[in-house]
Amino acid sequence: MADWSPKDDFWFKVKFVYRGHDAQQVSVCGDFNGWNPDAHEMERSLEGFSIILLLSEGFYQYKFVVDGRWTKDEHNPHTSYEHDNSVMFVHMDPKVYGLRPLSPPFREYQRLHSDGNQFQILSPNVTPETASFGIVQRQIYVYLPPSYQSDLSRRYPVVYAHDGQNLFSTRRTRAAPRAGAVGVPNSDSVCAGNRCREYCTAEYMDTSSDPFIRYIIDDVKGAIDSQFRTLPDKANTFTLGASAGGLVSYVLAMNHSQTFSCALCLSPYLSYVDRLDHTSFDVARASGWPRCRLWVDSGDGEEDAPYEVGMMKETLEECGWVEGGDFVCWVDECRGRVEKGITHTESVWRERVHRAFKFALCEQ
Repeated sequence: MADWSPKDDFWFKVKFVYRGHDAQQVSVCGDFNGWNPDAHEMERSLEGFSIILLLSEGFYQYKFVVDGRWTKDEHNPHTSYEHDNSVMFVHMDPKVYGLRPLSPPFREYQRLHSDGNQFQILSPNVTPETASFGIVQRQIYVYLPPSYQSDLSRRYPVVYAHDGQNLFSTRRTRAAPRAGAVGVPNSDSVCAGNRCREYCTAEYMDTSSDPFIRYIIDDVKGAIDSQFRTLPDKANTFTLGASAGGLVSYVLAMNHSQTFSCALCLSPYLSYVDRLDHTSFDVARASGWPRCRLWVDSGDGEEDAPYEVGMMKETLEECGWVEGGDFVCWVDECRGRVEKGITHTESVWRERVHRAFKFALCEQ
């Protein structure tokens, strides 16, 4: 039996065709292979030149390289708003054709209280191997502490936040003053369902080759550490997320504790079961000892979530974790103070995240 690949579950065969017979050599390159003209050379065919690639559902930009000359696909009417790249949309429903109205293709948010220095926007390159699994390039949002511009000798801890398109999107943004924060948006803006594919890893116990995990560690963290004055060691690197973002934060820190010392998991999706029937509780049992520090919380109006937080507390204690030092499992009794008792929402997480920050930074 062949080994399972992450590409097996959500990936589609996409045929690229260059309709010309006079060329000597043609390749296709795009954001799915890091724009590497040597990555996918096309073969001669009845149509001209063609190649079949495995791509996930989503939005892609590409060009052909014809005898060293870059050219868009003249038979594809869809082009990007800049660079004149050809664009396409891969969708699991064969009746869906064309593109979502993405103009521009990246979400952009006004930093209403920014002076141009406190917030930065980057678009880190995606390594070709990671891009081949459908992890698309995206803008990430970087918060710099107030002293970053004035104290040029100082380096800072960093928290990497999932669903980062929501991290700084209100006038009331408050960030941890002693740490930098990196908001990594999900890719649901490209295609509905991508967030689940990225955040709900296929195998909990071994994420060493998981495409999204590699993207965070290699591409995003690599870019941040190279361009900003960070403290890149484990002790000063944290991950943050809510709901499915809380789940991937948990899995990220538990499996890569050599990189992340703390996971801040707000209302995490603890009940998710991977393809081998493992749950987040199995990850804790397999660790056998505190690999990192954990903050796990829930609102009291989130159906089974408070029970799951209690289960996580019991599981961690059975494995030798010490509450208060190694972990915090907390159910916020907030149902009575929010509209309609809905506690699985960003307005509630906004209130709780600062307590989580203090835990990560060991502040009282």
